[in-house]
Amino acid sequence: MLLANLLTFVSFAAAGAIPYDNVPRTTCTNPVKRVEWRELKAADKQGYIDAVLCLKTKPSRLGLKTSLYDDFPYVHHKYNLIIHNVAAFLPWHRYFTYVYEQALRECGYTGYATYWDWTKDVKKLAKSPVMSSKLGIGGDGSDTRTETLDGKTIRCVNDGPFKNLRPAYQSRTPTELLTASHCLYRELTDGESEGSIISAQYYNATYVAIVQKNAKFDTYHTALEGGPHGIIHSSMGGEMNPATSPNDPVFFFHHAQIDRLWWLWQQANPKARLSDYSGETANAKNQQRGKAALKDLLLMGGLAKDVTVKDVMSTTGSVLCYKY
Repeated sequence: MLLANLLTFVSFAAAGAIPYDNVPRTTCTNPVKRVEWRELKAADKQGYIDAVLCLKTKPSRLGLKTSLYDDFPYVHHKYNLIIHNVAAFLPWHRYFTYVYEQALRECGYTGYATYWDWTKDVKKLAKSPVMSSKLGIGGDGSDTRTETLDGKTIRCVNDGPFKNLRPAYQSRTPTELLTASHCLYRELTDGESEGSIISAQYYNATYVAIVQKNAKFDTYHTALEGGPHGIIHSSMGGEMNPATSPNDPVFFFHHAQIDRLWWLWQQANPKARLSDYSGETANAKNQQRGKAALKDLLLMGGLAKDVTVKDVMSTTGSVLCYKY
């Protein structure tokens, strides 16, 4: 039940755009290392935050009237039904997070994508350094600062560097994307509440270790997406529930962590797992299922050049060049 909103993500058809090609194909000889947020120096954290805010000042790559920042929730929403609950979940989000990393670097950030190891913050998400009001993303939504969005009251984040951030889009119904500037909002399930205690069972280190023991990709991606991935989305609440979840900067911390777990799983048996890819695909128009293959395209809708699943199976291949 905590996953209800997450599992009802919807897609939105939009006019195509000329792909922005910021993904060079080269041989990876010196992979960079992505580290956890609390490992970054203060200056690097500030640089990351500044770059996120910079994205709001850049024009859309998709020809929209909104910003580059808003392109990311827009594209995520557009392809929702073909990137969730299917085999492409992990490779698509791996590439999407990389495209975001490159956008941050174009905004002056000199570091790389960072992840949030939420297993260190079980039942105390709000106290995590990630949610710091000074060098973090800010805290929970406020009871004293609210707005109405599509007829519903939302609790706005009222501290931290993103308290004045105004995302442009919101998933409205299974077939409609709402264009409506609104405050960044959250609704945490945290602490010792019943919901938090239940949720914590599915993202603590013990449960993650169980997920990591899956031997085959088909069962692994299902367990990771439906367990820790979905529970963190639900536990953060607010922007993280609908398909426009990249509205919240924490989305990319979270998905870098999911990518890290997949990377660790692959590294446990690289000979087999760097090519282990199976499961189902979904047709966005009629939800007809198909058989997943390494040659399948990962669509970015003009945000970046489309690549194949095979291109991103390794983080040190011809497209990606990083490790954890």
